[in-house]
Amino acid sequence: MEHKRKLRVANGNSLLFGVNYGSFPKRVFYNFSSLGKMRPHCPIAIFSSGIDCWHREVFRERIMSDTFSVELVIDGTFKYTIDNKTYMVNPGEIFLVHLGLNSSMHCATETATKRVVIIEGPILQHTLECLKLDRVAVITPVSPERITAIFDRLNELGKVSSFDNFRESCMECYHLLLELSAQNSANRRPPELQMALEYIHENLEKPLQLDDLILHVQSSNATIHRMFRKYLNASPIEYYLNAKMDMAMGLLQTGDLSVKEVASRLNYSSPQYFASEFKKRYGLTPSQVKTTDSKNN
Repeated sequence: MEHKRKLRVANGNSLLFGVNYGSFPKRVFYNFSSLGKMRPHCPIAIFSSGIDCWHREVFRERIMSDTFSVELVIDGTFKYTIDNKTYMVNPGEIFLVHLGLNSSMHCATETATKRVVIIEGPILQHTLECLKLDRVAVITPVSPERITAIFDRLNELGKVSSFDNFRESCMECYHLLLELSAQNSANRRPPELQMALEYIHENLEKPLQLDDLILHVQSSNATIHRMFRKYLNASPIEYYLNAKMDMAMGLLQTGDLSVKEVASRLNYSSPQYFASEFKKRYGLTPSQVKTTDSKNN
C-alpha cells in the first residue's frame, strides 16, 4: 500500500506544507541554481524548469510564497486556490504561483502532469506589475502553441549546463512573460464556470444530474451550456464524461483496482460498457492499460 509523507519547509516568513504519496510527485527538472554567479546580474532569471507528475493524494500549500512559477497543465486537472479563489485548471491552461501570496494545489483527477518554470530576479515583481500579471491566477492561452514552444526551448536549453544556455533561458523566461501578458484576459473564465467545474470534479463518481449542477451554480441551463461551449468547446455532459474517463485511466495506471472495480467505482452500468467507452476514447481496452502498466513496473 502506498504511504503518505508530510513535507514542511520554512524560508524566513515563507512556509511550504505538503504531502507526498508513494513515488509521487514524479519530477524531471533542470536546475539552473548551480550557475549562481550569473543570476544576480540577470534582471529576469530562470531558477529551474521541468515536468511534474502528481497523484490525487499529493498536496502543496504555500504561505507567503517565496516562489514565482508558471505551471502549464498537460494532462489531468489541478485544483488551484489562491487568494481564497479556487480554479479547476485543465490541459492547455496555465496557473501562476505568485510571490508573497497564499496558495494551495492538488490533483482533481487521479493523476495530473504539468510543466513548470520557476523564475526569479530583482525586477521580476515590477515586470509582472507592468505586464498586468501580478494578480492573474489562471490563463487560457489563445495561441497555446506559442507558449508550448517556449517550454520546449527551455527544456532543450536545460539539458546542457552552460552560461550561454543560462543567458538564453533567462531571455526565454522574459519572452514567456510577454506571451502570457499578451494572451491573458482573452478567455478569462466566469466564476460560474469555475463553480461548475469544481462541482463536476468533486462528483465524478456519481451520475451527473444537470438540474443539480444548475442549482449549485445558480444559473440557467442555457447560460451554463453557453459557457462550456465558449471556454471548453464541450457541453457539460461531454466535459463530465471526458473527466470521468481521465479518472478511470489514472485509477487503472496507478491503483490496484481491477477493471470491474473501476467500472463500479465510477458508476458504469457494466464493465463491458465501461470497456467499450474507454476504448472509444483511448484506442485501448482497460485490460490493455493494466497489462502495459504492470510490465512497466
